[in-house]
Amino acid sequence: MEKVSVKLMVFKHPEPARWDTYASYCPATKDFCAHGKSVSEVVDKFKSMLIRDLQNRLAYVNMKNYGWEVSENSAKPPIFADEYLVSETERIFEVTIKEPIIITVDVELPRAEKTI
Repeated sequence: MEKVSVKLMVFKHPEPARWDTYASYCPATKDFCAHGKSVSEVVDKFKSMLIRDLQNRLAYVNMKNYGWEVSENSAKPPIFADEYLVSETERIFEVTIKEPIIITVDVELPRAEKTI
């Protein structure tokens, strides 16, 4: 089974009442919805969203628009430098990140099917 790896930028958000303790951004999926009380909670939420996106990769045209190469049997994400992860996350959240946590998230490529 093919593995898919993307980088997730996780950071302690200065406005926890609004975003929870930790927030995140993944430029490969343009996802900034995963947030939580701990880094592992954020990663778990992001993984479930990533798997859903990958299941729907043939129907979800945004993946190609975001630079992914997708087919029935594979999904190759665009690659970003760590510096870009930090600067883009700061831009999107309008914050300065003092202690960025960059995590490589690996998932097994699920079967392509329309679930959403």
